[in-house]
Amino acid sequence: MAELINVAAAAELELDRARMSPHGRSARALLHDGRLRHTLIALLDEQALGDHTKPEAATLHVLSGSVLVRADEGETRVEEGQLIALPGPRHDVVALGDAVVILSTIAG
Repeated sequence: MAELINVAAAAELELDRARMSPHGRSARALLHDGRLRHTLIALLDEQALGDHTKPEAATLHVLSGSVLVRADEGETRVEEGQLIALPGPRHDVVALGDAVVILSTIAG
């Protein structure tokens, strides 16, 4: 039988962990299916993931709060409930207030 995940409870837990972290962020793997990965990330206000290379494919779904996705092409504000395909080859994600997101990737 497939594993069911309570995303709302996991998001609340990660946000609590981020608040206790000196780095203001926390993440955990939610689900792996072959090369497909879903990672839950909590970021406190103004915390960033830092500039990094995009994997083969990646999307970001904002569960709560909002984030700013920055890349060479410009910046995009992503609000609660919105989904974005992350730009490449490099990008950064910054929290605009406390935020929780699901990062979905296809990794090589």
